[in-house]
Amino acid sequence: MPCAMGIKRHHKGFRNFMTAPGHRRFAFYAKRYARSKASIRLRVLEPIAALREAGVDAGRYPRLKGPSGYDAIVISKAFGRGAVKVARAARQAGCRLIFDICDNRFANNRVKGSDKHGQRTSQLLSQADLVTVPTERMGHLLMTSTPEIAGRIRVVPDMLEDLSMLAARRLSLMDRIRLSRLRAFLAAHPGALHCVWFGNNMAGVSGVGQLDEAIAHLRLFAADHPVTLTIINNQPASYREASPGWGLPSCFMPWSLASFPAALQLHRVAIIPVSRNDYTLGKSINRPATAIMAGLGVVADSIESYDELRPFIALDDWQGGLSRYAFEWGTEQPKLAAARAHLDQHYGRKRVAARWAEVLDELGTASDAASMAT
Repeated sequence: MPCAMGIKRHHKGFRNFMTAPGHRRFAFYAKRYARSKASIRLRVLEPIAALREAGVDAGRYPRLKGPSGYDAIVISKAFGRGAVKVARAARQAGCRLIFDICDNRFANNRVKGSDKHGQRTSQLLSQADLVTVPTERMGHLLMTSTPEIAGRIRVVPDMLEDLSMLAARRLSLMDRIRLSRLRAFLAAHPGALHCVWFGNNMAGVSGVGQLDEAIAHLRLFAADHPVTLTIINNQPASYREASPGWGLPSCFMPWSLASFPAALQLHRVAIIPVSRNDYTLGKSINRPATAIMAGLGVVADSIESYDELRPFIALDDWQGGLSRYAFEWGTEQPKLAAARAHLDQHYGRKRVAARWAEVLDELGTASDAASMAT
């Protein structure tokens, strides 16, 4: 269904991919297939696996062989010379091209003062037959820098983080030691509302350095009820710099793929403050969804992608939300259960695989039409 400015959202249904003429093959290219990066898991590795489960011939881009024999290449999380090389090879091989982008790279480049990288990103986007994004707002933000992609943007949501799969990974000795330290910290504050923040840092835009307003909310609530705050990420220096002025009991937990689910589930509330800027406004539902699926309550500032969760969690109501989770935890459980059902229905593995198949099928159908015309 067409949306404003030519962006297409995901549909409730999709045409069976395998009914399309001929056998089609698709490859996802990323600079690195690092499972430790959430965006690679949720927009490359898990979509590939889910598509293959659905009978779609999708896999990683064969770097040595190149794109020959593939119908379309999806470039994701790659903006450098490698992406430029793959895009050129795809065109030469007659492959269709999708550029998948989950962050507003232009905002990132502006913060870093990198006009050259912004120009390269714009060139890559303009070459693509389709541009896939996690939210409609992200599409609008990208069009302000590359208006020629209007009409070629398709919304493909992030896949839900599979915490059960991550929890099944073997914990290293250091993971076990760090989890023990976290448990000891939380046990030292019995009766406190245990809050957690997790995410990456981007100077001046998001991260530990942008938590001042959230900390103020927590301090206000802590005047009547004890609160702790755990930071889970991979940049301890930012925590050491910021935390002395917080005036709250806090702990830093280094992020790891194996320990993250266990560390997250030791808490009751995920706090998700959002600095409103061109980088954050297009973000997906991923962070509150991850917390909700782990069984936590969420207190967050609202952005467009979070609004559908308003019936289930606390948006733009920090004191009320903290109070609900501290004193009414039992009565919040039906809301959180409904939130998990909502997320599974709209962002579950099969649903997102279906949306990827729909987008790939759209390219394949266009290729068939072009072949018949010639």
